[in-house]
This record gives sequence, C-alpha cells and structure tokens, in this order.
Amino acid sequence: DPQCGFSRQMVHLLNEHDVTFTHFDILEDQDVRQGLKEYSDWPTYPQVYSGGTLIGGLDILKDLRDEGVLKAELGLEEEVQELVTAESVEAKLKERLEAEHVEVEDHSGASCGLKLSALVVSEKFEDMPLVERQRLVHSILKPELKDNIHALTLKCKTPKQWQAQGG
Repeated sequence: DPQCGFSRQMVHLLNEHDVTFTHFDILEDQDVRQGLKEYSDWPTYPQVYSGGTLIGGLDILKDLRDEGVLKAELGLEEEVQELVTAESVEAKLKERLEAEHVEVEDHSGASCGLKLSALVVSEKFEDMPLVERQRLVHSILKPELKDNIHALTLKCKTPKQWQAQGG
C-alpha cells in the first residue's frame, strides 16, 4: 500500500474500476519527484497518465468517476460510434455544463469533416479565463473531436456576459 493517503485513495479508485496500472514510488527518487512536476506542469501527486498524457490527480479522477467517464478518459473503453450532429453536440454540452443556453450550428457544407460553431452560456464559466472555458468544452467533446469534428469555433460566455450582449 502507498504511504500517502491520496495515493491509497487513487489505488482504491483504479482497482474498484478494474483499471490495470503500473506505478512508481516518487518518494524513492527526489530527482524523479521534482522532474515529474516540471514535466507535467502539475504540482501535486499522485498523477495519472494514460498513453503518455497526464489525465490528472485524485480530484480529477474522482470527478471523471462521478461523471461516468473514467474508463473512457483513460482510453480503456471502446467508444460507441454514434452519429455526431450539431444537435447531439448541443444536447451534450447543455447537459454536461448545465448550460443556460447552447446554440450549435453546422457549417460543414460539402467539404471534408464536420465543422461546427457553438455558443455556450454556463454559470460554470464564472471566474474562468477564456482559454480554460474552451479547454472545458474540448474535454467534454473529446471523443467527438477525436473522430468526427474537423473544426470547432467556440464562444463561451457566462450568463451575465450573454445578457449584456443582448442574449
């Protein structure tokens, strides 16, 4: 068992979801401990990686578990290929962001790939920089962006911003 309580919780969370994993005890090597913080640009441990990509720490994995997307985010589930449409993207964003308003338009035409623009209005964007708002939307649409959406133009607003602009 890990010495750290957070790491013990992480091991328990991964085991309870039948996730096979390897580990490294960072307490054994200070160079690795400090180097990994720089490499990941993430200040705390434990850190979970999948396919060489940082997924996050314990809080993020708990959130993924609570949202029912832990295995998918770790790349361990076959994703069911459903038809991705402006309507399906709109419904997903509205649900996952508890959005006050979502408009998704399809600009694909006859060219290759799905090209969408989206206006998303959510309280969850409050006190969040624009880049973080867009990262949040990208994380929600990760499967669709990976396989279906060729281009996505986003406008992420708080309800106050949207109302100030006549929404």
